[in-house]
Amino acid sequence: MRRMPSFLMFLTIASVLAPALALAQPPVVAEPTSAARFTGATTGSGRGLGVGVVALFDPALHTVPNLLATWGDSGGRFHVDGIFGFDHTGSTTLDFGARGWYHIHAASSADLSLGIGMAMVTWNGTAPATPPATGTVPSRQWDFEMDIGAQMRVFVVPNVALLAGLGLGLYVPDNGASTIRLSGNIMNSIGIAYFFM
Repeated sequence: MRRMPSFLMFLTIASVLAPALALAQPPVVAEPTSAARFTGATTGSGRGLGVGVVALFDPALHTVPNLLATWGDSGGRFHVDGIFGFDHTGSTTLDFGARGWYHIHAASSADLSLGIGMAMVTWNGTAPATPPATGTVPSRQWDFEMDIGAQMRVFVVPNVALLAGLGLGLYVPDNGASTIRLSGNIMNSIGIAYFFM
């Protein structure tokens, strides 16, 4: 008979203390699932506005150093370049263009991109490229170029990048004799850029 009240008293105490003990335990939080995200080369590298200089290589044209303005999106997925060059060596050569790059791979201090670019090249005086044997050469000639290619950027420090590009281009001179060639003017380049971070 004495066992029954003792058992009931134990159940009463357990029912009062169980919620209090449950509240004293820290809540169990489920671990968040990891989602793969694209990241740019190093944290913040190549993002925002940058300036620099590029040397454009093309054996068929008079090549001039170009000023570079570049901008990378905040997500590190792509960057765009604007280029501008001027030279006066026997002829006055002016070129300006734009390039867009999509990052296909990024490492801790480098990235690799595929892109497309377009440029206008204008000159007067002695032609930088050999003109056709027949026909007259205008006093000022406007040539158009479109290239596809790849670019590699290596960040020596988080806001300074060395860059090199290689491409295949379609060149349309003012005389209409278009040519397709390896070594596109605005894609075959080496340069350096400084980013304002």
